[in-house]
Amino acid sequence: MRQLTVNFAIAEAVEKEILLDKNVVVIGEDIYNGGGLGTYIGIAQKYPENIIEMPICESGFSHFGNGAALAGARPIVDLMFSDFATIATDAIYNGAAKMRFCTLGEASVPITYVLGDGGMGTYDGVGSGCNHSQSVISLFMNCPGLKVVVPHYPSDCLGLLRASIRDNDPVLFFYHEGSLGLREQVTEEDYIIPLTNAAKIRREGKDITIIAIQSMLPLAEKAAEELAAKGISVELIDPRVLIPLDKKKIIESVKKTGRLIIAHEAPTRGSFAGEIIREIVEEDPGMLKAPAKVIGAMNSPIGSGFAEAYIMPHVKDFVEAAEKMCK
Repeated sequence: MRQLTVNFAIAEAVEKEILLDKNVVVIGEDIYNGGGLGTYIGIAQKYPENIIEMPICESGFSHFGNGAALAGARPIVDLMFSDFATIATDAIYNGAAKMRFCTLGEASVPITYVLGDGGMGTYDGVGSGCNHSQSVISLFMNCPGLKVVVPHYPSDCLGLLRASIRDNDPVLFFYHEGSLGLREQVTEEDYIIPLTNAAKIRREGKDITIIAIQSMLPLAEKAAEELAAKGISVELIDPRVLIPLDKKKIIESVKKTGRLIIAHEAPTRGSFAGEIIREIVEEDPGMLKAPAKVIGAMNSPIGSGFAEAYIMPHVKDFVEAAEKMCK
């Protein structure tokens, strides 16, 4: 075992895949200096031939990445902040996601877009404002042809990014911006985590299911401890991958507990939580003993500085919602 942070887990995953496949290339801005958010430290120095440095033009180099994938490369396109995915939406939404369909299966785009999602407000830190701290994951949930990966912990970033790079379809790989320095003991053994059936039950319980995405996981863990002291047993699920969603583990958990909270950093309106609830209701609406609850940011642009913390969910939101459900 060794201690690994999220940013070094990402760099290690990239290095391992470059060593296995010379067609893996990293495309983006400032990659030679380790990447804008420090996720490629050491890669350019070891593998300069696998780096394609780009100007500040996400709309251009995202299309370039699609072309490289069609030409036989296996690109990793770094967009830094997930907010910048809106600039690259044409390449992602109208290009990569549609290619297999539009060519009747003759062509695919094996590309991984890497994005830092969210901000520091969840942890009461200083936020980066409405253009650098958004959680935009839900923007891409309605687009067939994409896979969406949302790990939080270093071990999951390492294993899931390797699987994403190997996948023959376009993958949006979101890590959480506020978790870059998160440390975890990670095995020295070589491994990948498949994108299918990827949900992980991080805590078993019997009274209420909490599905927490990325930055909500540490909050949910703290809330589960507080609730346990009050006699409420929480089952905590980390989906890790949203498309394809591990519906089986989620449905089995809700059938057991009868209560459901879904938490994410994005605003609640139009979020992926609604898709999870739809799966539950279509399976069996009678499995819920109480209405499901969605916890998320306020329906507001993200404020700068410490204002971000006032917009984000906190532990008390979990505790209050669970107590109300279990009355």
